[in-house]
Amino acid sequence: QRLTRSGARPGDIIGVTGTLGASAAGMQLLADPSAPGHAATADLLVQAHLRPEPRVALGQVLREQGAGAAMDLSDGLMGDLPKILAASDVSAEIDLREIPVAAAVRALFPEQWLTFATRGGEDYELLFTVPEASWDSTREVLTAVGGQVQAIGRILPADGAPSISVIGLDGVARPETPGAFDHFAQGG
Repeated sequence: QRLTRSGARPGDIIGVTGTLGASAAGMQLLADPSAPGHAATADLLVQAHLRPEPRVALGQVLREQGAGAAMDLSDGLMGDLPKILAASDVSAEIDLREIPVAAAVRALFPEQWLTFATRGGEDYELLFTVPEASWDSTREVLTAVGGQVQAIGRILPADGAPSISVIGLDGVARPETPGAFDHFAQGG
């Protein structure tokens, strides 16, 4: 059995490994050396961008645990989640309050951290779905092999075309526009 994008089912928990946004923050620091930040912290973020570490071992664990769908987060959460939704013909609800973001990213980029975490990309963490009944055991096994894992949402039935709803930092649900962050846009 291999991990695919097409196995997400309504009721599945959506999870991610690691933290999101560090690579985009590192890219921003490389693009704007005058950005504020403690040198050691900034260097860690730059390294996250320059030398991502694919989560091969965690992917193997997910396969063994029966993950429905999984993929690398290379185009950011809002760039990659729609690929799973389309392949599986489902929709999703994501709780932005649950997205794991490194404290350094939040501290150095108080206005941009959420955009980096949801649309930044190049983190090479894993985005995956597992049946709700398997979530606790999957989380335990991933944690035991050194992985950080966080539930960030749930798969829903597609009502027409696949869509994403987000629960904002304010706790209010709203539709979300899919897509990745354009690092080369003016002011971005």
